[in-house]
Amino acid sequence: MNDFSAEHAAEFSMLIERATQDRLKDEYLKKASALLESAEKHLALRIGRHFFDESTKAGFTKIGAIALALEREDEKINEWRQNLAQIRAESQSESHQTHSVLAAA
Repeated sequence: MNDFSAEHAAEFSMLIERATQDRLKDEYLKKASALLESAEKHLALRIGRHFFDESTKAGFTKIGAIALALEREDEKINEWRQNLAQIRAESQSESHQTHSVLAAA
């Protein structure tokens, strides 16, 4: 079961503030509308029921809460992809340096 930790609470607060200032992005609203029937159940499993409940308490519709969660997931996956690319680049650099040292020996 997912816990709504202080880190998640701070992240949620920033997302809510940004979404209320900028309004929810249409692309995520469309995705959320398509998922509406089963989204509540899956959302609770994926990100925690608390996030969904707090989103709706903050004034978002169910579709808005789902859209916010989808946007959050996309941001997380993009961050993960950037970190992975950096790790791979560093690994290639280290591998290249090791091969250079071995070739020079």
